[in-house]
Amino acid sequence: MKIKQEIKKRIVVDLDIVTLAFWDKKDEAKLIEKIKGGLFDMITPYIILEHLSKWTYRKLAEEISNFYETYSFQVVAAQNILDKTKEIQIEYSRLLMELVNTGVKEEDVILVIISSIFDVDYLVTFNRKHLKNNEEKINKVLKKNGLRTIRIALPSEL
Repeated sequence: MKIKQEIKKRIVVDLDIVTLAFWDKKDEAKLIEKIKGGLFDMITPYIILEHLSKWTYRKLAEEISNFYETYSFQVVAAQNILDKTKEIQIEYSRLLMELVNTGVKEEDVILVIISSIFDVDYLVTFNRKHLKNNEEKINKVLKKNGLRTIRIALPSEL
């Protein structure tokens, strides 16, 4: 008898979600517990860890960093992104500008690009204005560049 092995969904979790979960311990904490329980493979951009290293509120920053470092399936450095875009023959800076022109904030573009080129199932964010509400425009740019489209989800949707 064959045992069917379930493939975990791969997710990128925006820093705001983790921060709120650790700060307020509300509904977002449910997603954190699912990640800790191994329900998802979390892909983390290194830039999030770098950003946390500059926070003045050290205790919270260290808790969040420890979470990302402990539960990330993969941490993606800037060089990994550049190597991957070169490998698939995509000009990173042009793609970045195209996405910014759709209304995505430059700081969020990296989440979009990683979600696409590292085959992530969901980019999980609270950011409706620049990400969730622009999903169609974002995917149009990705598709035009020969990249995989992405799904942008709120924590409650997982």
